[in-house]
Amino acid sequence: MKHILARRNPPCAALAITAILSLLFLASCTAQHFSRLTPPADTFRIERLDDLPWRELWQGFIFNGEKVGFTRLSIEKIPGSENFRIVSEAELRILFIGMEKQISTKSDDIVGPDLTLVSFRYEENIGGGPVIIEGALKEGVFTSTRHFGDTVQTFEESVYEPLYPASVINLYPIVTGISVGSRFRYTVYDPQSQSFAGITQSVVSFEQNDDLAIEPSYKLISAMSGQEVFTWINPRGEAVFELGMGGVLLTVKETESEARRYLIETGLNKKDFVLDFSLVKTEKELPCPRETTYIEVTLDGIADDLPPIQGPGQSAEFLENGKTILYRITSDPSASPPVQAEDLPPGMRNVYLSPAVGIESDSPEIREAASLIVAGYDDVRERIKVLSRWTALNVADDAVDNPSALKVLRERRGECQAHTLLFAALARSLGIPTRLTAGLLYIEGMGFFYHSWAECRLDGWIAVDPTLGQTGIDATHIKLVEGPYPSSVLKLGNVVGKVRAEILDFESSCQ
Repeated sequence: MKHILARRNPPCAALAITAILSLLFLASCTAQHFSRLTPPADTFRIERLDDLPWRELWQGFIFNGEKVGFTRLSIEKIPGSENFRIVSEAELRILFIGMEKQISTKSDDIVGPDLTLVSFRYEENIGGGPVIIEGALKEGVFTSTRHFGDTVQTFEESVYEPLYPASVINLYPIVTGISVGSRFRYTVYDPQSQSFAGITQSVVSFEQNDDLAIEPSYKLISAMSGQEVFTWINPRGEAVFELGMGGVLLTVKETESEARRYLIETGLNKKDFVLDFSLVKTEKELPCPRETTYIEVTLDGIADDLPPIQGPGQSAEFLENGKTILYRITSDPSASPPVQAEDLPPGMRNVYLSPAVGIESDSPEIREAASLIVAGYDDVRERIKVLSRWTALNVADDAVDNPSALKVLRERRGECQAHTLLFAALARSLGIPTRLTAGLLYIEGMGFFYHSWAECRLDGWIAVDPTLGQTGIDATHIKLVEGPYPSSVLKLGNVVGKVRAEILDFESSCQ
C-alpha cells in the first residue's frame, strides 16, 4: 500500500480556485497612483433601481496580469411587481496544468425595492458538473435546495434581520446613500460558501486615476469572510474598477465586445494557474517528502492575512521583522504540547460532530458506508486510520470540483478537498469530532501546493490526510487555516500567489 500511495501526489489546485472564486462576490491596493479630489458636497443616492441610468454592466476579469474572463451584472424591473431581477454572472478560462479549464458562475436574484432578498437561483461549474442552489426568504424563514448530480438537499433556517443577496454588494451603498465617511454593515447570503456572512463597507475617499482612465469615483472598501476588496464607484452608480488579493485580481468596466474578447485573448495566455501562480517554489528541494519527519521553513506574504496556527506537530512564531513566520513541523504529534479535550470551547465538540453543507454526516448512505468500512474495528484510533486509507484508495484523484461528501461517495473521484469532505462526513457519522484544515503540501520535484486535510479529536487533535492515506501526516504539511466548515478554508484566497517559502532544515528517512 505504501508504494501505491507514493504515486498519489496531484496538485490540489481547485482548493485555491474555490478560495479565489469567493472574491468574485466582493469583486489591497495602495493609493500612490490615485489623485484624491474634493468630494461632492451632497450625498449621492439612487432612491430606486428604476432611477439608475444603466441596466447592464460588463467588466473584464484580469488575474495575475492576464485577462481570463468577464463579469456581467444586469438589472430589470419585474412587470406588475415592485421587485427587481438582478443577474450576476462570470466566466473564466485559465490554463490548468497545461490544459484549458473553464469556470462559470451565475446568480439570478429577485429583490425588493430595498434590495432585500426575495428568492434566488445560483449555478456554479468548476468542473465535474454544475451545482445549482435555489431558494427564497419568506416570513422570516430562509429555505434553499441544493442540486448536484442526482442528489437534492433542502435546508431551512430562521432569519431575524434583513438579508441581502451577494449580487447587491456594490448597489447597497448607492441605494442607501454614499458619501466620503459613510459606513455600512449588513448580512448577505453567499451562495459560493452557502452561508450567511456579515459585510462591512467604508467609503474612504473620492479620487481618480488618469493612467487607468478611472473617472472621479468613490473609493469603497468591502470586507467579508476575512477578505477585502477595493471598489471605485462613479457618480452613475457603476463599479468601474475593483481590486482584490493585493492587486492580483481585478475587474475593470468595459463594453460587452471588450469584455467578451477574452475568448480570443485567453488562447494567447501562457501563464498556468497551477505552475505559474499557485506553486510556491523553494530554492532547496525535499527528497521523498512523504518520508519527511521534521522540517523548518519560513513563510513570507501571509502575516497580514493568516495568523500563525499551532499544532498538532506544528509550532509557528514570528521572526524579529514581524512579517516572516517560522514553522517547525514534526510528523510526530507528541512532539508538540497536546491540546486536552477539556480545552475545547463549550459547544465546539458538537460543532465538530454536526453535519454541515458539504459534510452530510447525517445521510443514511454516509452512515452505512462508514459502518461497513470500520466493521471489525472498535478502537477509535484504528477507525480513523481505516477511514483514511479507505478514502485514499477508493476515491480517484481527478481535477474536478466535488463540493459534497455524498457526491464524492457516489462518484468516487475528486481533488484533495473532495477526499477531505468525505472523510470528515464518515468520521463525524461515527461520533468522531473532525475539523477541516488547509495549507501547503510539498510535492517532490515541484514545490509547495495548496492542499486540504483533516484533524480528528481524541485526547488531542490527530492530523489525517485522506488524500494520501496518512494518519499522523508527514512534516511537509504546513497548516494555514482550520475550522468546522468548508467555508473555513476560503481565507486562503487572500494569500494565493503571494506566499514565499524558504526551507531551512529537514529530516527524512531517505536522506
